[in-house]
Amino acid sequence: PQGMFVLEGAIAKAAEVLGVAAWVLQKKNLLKTGDEFPYGMKVKKANARRCFVEAVKKYNFSQIRKEARAFNKQNKMTKRGVAIMPVCFGISFTNTFLNQAGSLVHVYTDGTVHVNAAAVEMGQGVNSKLIVVASQTLGVPAESVFVDSTNTTRVANTSPTAASAGADLNGRATQMACEMILNRLKTFVAQKNGCKPQDVAIRDGCVLCGDRDVQIKWKDLVWQAHVARINLSAQALYATPHIFFDKTKEKGTPFAYHVFGTAIFETTVDCLRGTYTVDAVHIVHDVGKSLAPLIDRGQVEGALLQGIGWMTMEELAFSNDGRLLSNTLSTYKVPDLFAAPQIVNVTFLEDATHPFAVMGSKGVGEPPLMYGIGAYFAIRNAMQ
Repeated sequence: PQGMFVLEGAIAKAAEVLGVAAWVLQKKNLLKTGDEFPYGMKVKKANARRCFVEAVKKYNFSQIRKEARAFNKQNKMTKRGVAIMPVCFGISFTNTFLNQAGSLVHVYTDGTVHVNAAAVEMGQGVNSKLIVVASQTLGVPAESVFVDSTNTTRVANTSPTAASAGADLNGRATQMACEMILNRLKTFVAQKNGCKPQDVAIRDGCVLCGDRDVQIKWKDLVWQAHVARINLSAQALYATPHIFFDKTKEKGTPFAYHVFGTAIFETTVDCLRGTYTVDAVHIVHDVGKSLAPLIDRGQVEGALLQGIGWMTMEELAFSNDGRLLSNTLSTYKVPDLFAAPQIVNVTFLEDATHPFAVMGSKGVGEPPLMYGIGAYFAIRNAMQ
């Protein structure tokens, strides 16, 4: 985050020297597929330009600028500012060995599916996403899937739930475990109904052989498989492939993929009181193919507010001997409802599915935090 802020500051300074708007330089320097990062990794699929162009068009950035200029001409004591904040954020732990997760899945004879994964649910919605993964993989209703609390006696040697990779790692491990059970069930159905395993499908809890409904419901299939002594449990470990990083050389491919996005900020500054409001934030965010759109929207909005708080009100106080003094909620001001933008529009980039995470989705926890940097530059723009 600090590095991104410094570089946005450099762009703002360069724009002033050149006599152009900062967003002109931002657009010219957006990543393209195949571009190489300083650490040697090449961009696999860049959606930076798509997000930028769509945000500018969808939210009519030219009109936003026009209205801001008109307002500033008519008002002396209050001024409006605008800014654009593009985001590129790599997803994975840079400590390569942490990019692994296990999942243990049990299918019980009553038809319920219990998922034991390494992810810790802390309000970010990872359990809901694991339910989606198991439900869609097995072809059963989401109501039949339950995610048990994380316990290292069931899933050992867990990596932290961090790096915006909780759903990626644990989702893929859960998907793999469910596929193991599904393949056993498909072989069992094929043997009983004279078809090939690859022709068997389970949709909405109904079993199909090709286009033929074999009149077996999920719960009945599970019981029959149990009677036939089919293993209805599976454990899987997912380790993100093709990533590595040599810290001695600072070179490698440390990330599975990158998340992109663009936010447009509108702010108003009270020149007499020295206060400000964030009037509106308009975002186009690349979340891939979202597993849970409402959860991901909440993640974007929450990270945005956290980022605005970081940029505009965070104050870290230290003692003379270096101890952090602002280490509790009584001494550290967190953003609240009054710090929230009056308008927040979030649009997910369409047709952005990709093969590097689980079911075409992308990590969403941390990248939107960076949008908050735009608040600083929008306020700065109003002051100019």
